[in-house]
Amino acid sequence: MKRGLSSERVAVGILERMGFKVLDTRKKIVKDGVEVGEVDIIASSPEGEFYAVEVKAGKASVSDVRQAYTSALLLGMKPLMICKGFADAAAETVAKELDVKVLAIPEYYMLLEVEELELAVRSALQESSDELGPPIPLPYGEKLTREDLKLLKVVISSNSVEEAASKLKLTIQEVWRRVNGLRSRGIIKGSWSFEKLKLQAKRVLAYKELEDRLKRIERRLGRVEQTLEELRRKMGA
Repeated sequence: MKRGLSSERVAVGILERMGFKVLDTRKKIVKDGVEVGEVDIIASSPEGEFYAVEVKAGKASVSDVRQAYTSALLLGMKPLMICKGFADAAAETVAKELDVKVLAIPEYYMLLEVEELELAVRSALQESSDELGPPIPLPYGEKLTREDLKLLKVVISSNSVEEAASKLKLTIQEVWRRVNGLRSRGIIKGSWSFEKLKLQAKRVLAYKELEDRLKRIERRLGRVEQTLEELRRKMGA
């Protein structure tokens, strides 16, 4: 139920950004005094047309399309679905035959509220922090090279400096020389204990992974913005 309500709230935001006016949510369908169904959202388009909107967090099946059509028919409105596309070709065919408009949100766009996503991220970061301590940010202007990444990953996967040296095909002195290079750049700090070095390597890579994920999210959000704009134009066509 919570996931369904969250999806509906996100769908409201999508519709409003496309110029729709949301008039009601979780609208009961009553005929002859009997409740026969419920519609997730009632909205009017920028052109003044009324839509009965069904929201699916996943992909729409044939039965989902038929339900959207029937609910809209009972309310004397146009049917519209917000989902992640069609479950199969049959669902797409039925939607075309019944003239059910579908806003197909890309797979990478999660129908979750910002608050829920924030809680999930906080939880993941807390678990990482409990185990390793907080991720270590890189000093301003510093970037990890391929050689740096290889060294840190090998350190993490090794139980001793001797094992790390063997994997890197270096001498023990050469390994510590490279580690000292990371220290001079402010990437690694602390003593010469291999266990402490291993822990810091994990925390540095944890920050690098977090940074990479945030960049991927930014790129995906950009694509989502573009997709929503394309959907808005199609709905207005």
